Amino acid sequence: MIVVDLFSGAGGLTEGFVREGFEIVAHVEKERWACETLKTRICFHYLKSRNDLDLYYEYIRRSNDYKNIAQDRQIIFDKYPELKEKVESEVLNKTFGDPKEDPGATAKEEIIRLIEKNLKGRKVDVIIGGPPCQAYSLIGRGRMGRAAREDKRNFLFYYYRDVVEYFKPEVFIFENVPGILSAHNGRIFEVIREEFDTIGYNILSGVDEKDPRKNIVNASDLGVYQNRKRVILFGTRNNLKYPDFKKYAVKLNEVQSTRNAISDLPFLQPGEGNDYFWGEYENNDIKNLSEFQKLMREDSIGILHHMARRHQDRDRRIYQRAIEKAKIGEQLKYKDIPEEDSTHRNKEDFEDRYKVHWWEDVPHTIVAHIGKDGHYNIHPDINQLRSLTVREAARIQSFPDNYKFEGPRTWQYVQVGNAVPPLMSQAIAKAVKEECFNNPKYRIRSED
Repeated sequence: MIVVDLFSGAGGLTEGFVREGFEIVAHVEKERWACETLKTRICFHYLKSRNDLDLYYEYIRRSNDYKNIAQDRQIIFDKYPELKEKVESEVLNKTFGDPKEDPGATAKEEIIRLIEKNLKGRKVDVIIGGPPCQAYSLIGRGRMGRAAREDKRNFLFYYYRDVVEYFKPEVFIFENVPGILSAHNGRIFEVIREEFDTIGYNILSGVDEKDPRKNIVNASDLGVYQNRKRVILFGTRNNLKYPDFKKYAVKLNEVQSTRNAISDLPFLQPGEGNDYFWGEYENNDIKNLSEFQKLMREDSIGILHHMARRHQDRDRRIYQRAIEKAKIGEQLKYKDIPEEDSTHRNKEDFEDRYKVHWWEDVPHTIVAHIGKDGHYNIHPDINQLRSLTVREAARIQSFPDNYKFEGPRTWQYVQVGNAVPPLMSQAIAKAVKEECFNNPKYRIRSED
């Protein structure tokens, strides 16, 4: 089953489909470092298929400067020269747009041509992806005000639609934030449905067809140790029912909590750790690990991206207060911060600025803002008084420990925060495979 991934990011949605046996022939992504992460992940899966993960581990150990990525990766390409051509052709570092208006953009016709080249005459079965969502989201609209109404990101789905129209996949998956259903008083979603209807696709937002606003999926229901609400739009030419994604989620016999997600990762003080390969696991006694931690450690030699930010003393004092509040089930409000540590006069807008991922709670949503500061993602250990590392955030997003995020730390955080959690995408992929391609009742036509 052949898949094209649009607006790929760091590959969280791709990861689930690869695990379920789909073949990804192309990723289209505008951000450079996300593209480098995609290339590295393709290398991982390629080497795993050849029982040669030791070579991937060697790359991990020696890769300690993002500026030397091409040089470091050469140890893989020297042994598998065909792999270099594969990653360069499949990962398309392109921005959808009109080159006449934006010199950095690439015309959709050129992107389609590059995808076709990878297909080699084969048919696309599934298109996946979610156009950038900031302008749809409630947070994004709150920060951007009127500018959100004119933000071109609101209309990137037209390029998604055009690619779907050209390749005519049997189904497509369009993942996005819940705000897409309410943006512009619901008009954005109405337009999306109308546009796909004109090219022969029925698009469903969930099981409740009368009130789409009720069709919100929580990633925690799909095996992810995180409260992360999303909309999964499902498009089909064959009047298929909306898949039962929850039915295919990984189910572990334990509580979904911050403790079970990250408690095995090494103790760090601010400024300690490593942005690249931290080292092998300190605790290899699986009896002391949660089921989730065991799952995250599969096919990994150790810990990547476990570097703690440096924090000002003022922030650490605030973090201590926030952790003490979290311990009794409360969240620190900005008005509770002493004047000497308060930096904003408008306390209402920053009321929920500080938030702890408390040990026994389901972690709250990781978003791209974690790349700017860690105040909304405070580690629960009062003896550490710091924000989450990239690896801790990645764990909460269900990225396995062998998943390497390329680029500077800020871009690592952004990639993690923007991603679809892999366990969520795996449940989606399995549902699509079983209910759309393997189910005799809804057997999809192999011909147009």
